[in-house]
Amino acid sequence: MFNARSIVDLTREMRRIGVSPEGIEIMEKKGEFYRVRIDGIPLKGALLLKQEALAAGMECALPWCTASLSCEETSAILFGTRRQFEILISKMKLQPFRGPAIAMEIEECLENIRREEYAVKHAGGTMRVPPFRIMGILNVTPDSFSDGGKYNDVERAVEHAYEMVKQGADIIDIGGESSRPFSSPVSEEEELARVIPVLEELDGVKVPISIDTYKPRVAEEALKRGATIINDIYGLRREGMAEVAREYGAAVVIMHMKGEPKNMQMNPRYDDVIGEIMSFFRERVEFARSRGIDDSQIILDPGIGFGKRVEDNLMILRSLESFKCLGFPILIGTSRKSFIGKILDVDITQRVEGTIATNVLALINGATFFRVHDVQENLRALKIADSIRGAFA
Repeated sequence: MFNARSIVDLTREMRRIGVSPEGIEIMEKKGEFYRVRIDGIPLKGALLLKQEALAAGMECALPWCTASLSCEETSAILFGTRRQFEILISKMKLQPFRGPAIAMEIEECLENIRREEYAVKHAGGTMRVPPFRIMGILNVTPDSFSDGGKYNDVERAVEHAYEMVKQGADIIDIGGESSRPFSSPVSEEEELARVIPVLEELDGVKVPISIDTYKPRVAEEALKRGATIINDIYGLRREGMAEVAREYGAAVVIMHMKGEPKNMQMNPRYDDVIGEIMSFFRERVEFARSRGIDDSQIILDPGIGFGKRVEDNLMILRSLESFKCLGFPILIGTSRKSFIGKILDVDITQRVEGTIATNVLALINGATFFRVHDVQENLRALKIADSIRGAFA
């Protein structure tokens, strides 16, 4: 008996038993199964989509309002093999009522889900994925939730940065303002006073440096001193940030956050957490493009713990592949966060294992960048998971 957990496993087994290359090419598409949700479909377009999906031998789940003709637009959930999707796409390209647009959205989603390689351009060059990339956290703040005050001395901060690089960090992420729940913002001057001296001492570091800020002036001053990535918890929503990224050719991490740090954990609620984050990403990506930022400069972060309940964080982690539909690398930051503490009933000092578990699952589900405090431990675990995932590919 054999159960193929992936198309790679299925293809390998077909080769092993002697299926011809021509047969494998045909059957691969029949063994690859997808479930795709599309939103904002006009009623008539949804009815045509259902008709064509059934004709292709797949399924299309529609809400009752489409049968009663009582809604102007709707969502649809499609499920079928890759081959069935190909037939559906070809048919929908010929249909009215947004048929070609629906076909294009489905086609792009499937292509992006299957995508395995990214080349992220930043101010210092290009970072290729795979393999996955580790972003080491360097908080030069007195009040960060996990290591506040530990590295707000320049010498200790620089020493820790080099230690993380030695342990295998691919990026050093420097932050001068805490974004923990209920924290208050600091002034530009204070944030600059914290991060600039450290940046000036890291000019010899061999990996890209990311500046964790939502303030355009702080980002610009950091880029002038060697930073090449902007990690923005506000997702380029502050006026001028996108222009700074464009001018310096910086990569940008666009993060989703509901509210702001001082109020984001005050009873956050979602009807559809994945759908809301997807809509946010689509809008922010279009905004970035309109400001001259290239797709190759964009990384998406769903914002674990930023205006999210425990159940929201878990849903995001198990649904990461949904965000792959957009075609950008995904960054995950679960390191030592409170939802891990709530699940395990442990304090911050005992959340390393929980962090590793979330990152391993995130890797399997499509994440490529991992923002962590404990570089060596997470790197080792992710190397094992990546080796298992890629074995015999």
